[in-house]
Amino acid sequence: MRRILSSSQTQKQKSSRSGAALVEFAMTVPIVFTFFFAAFDICRYSMLKHTAEQAAFEGARRASIPGASAADASAAAQSEVDKIGLKNVTITVNPTTIKNSTEDVTVTVEVPLESNSWVPVKVLTGGIIKRSCKLSREYVTSD
Repeated sequence: MRRILSSSQTQKQKSSRSGAALVEFAMTVPIVFTFFFAAFDICRYSMLKHTAEQAAFEGARRASIPGASAADASAAAQSEVDKIGLKNVTITVNPTTIKNSTEDVTVTVEVPLESNSWVPVKVLTGGIIKRSCKLSREYVTSD
């Protein structure tokens, strides 16, 4: 035989469950937000790494062309990092003077994480993304 619950018994069961739901919510929200912000910062890290790689490649590509200078290579790399607004980036071109006899050119891009992260950095304090690209120059001749 079925027993029919009165409305007061039904209300009592709902109110005791709502307290449990509030406790569950309070316990899971910090974990969910931690994962959300961690995923957000990992995506930013990946974007910074890719941009540093692309900037190093574009700088080395510009320097490999006959008649190019280290300033041209640095400007090409700087143009790439400016596209996403990176700050305090260090661009190094080796050799600093490109001659007709220079066979290889290396461009290195260093991006500090502290000044380019969207989420406050606690774990990666002092971290730097460093990427370089070495390309052979076209039409190498003796000086």
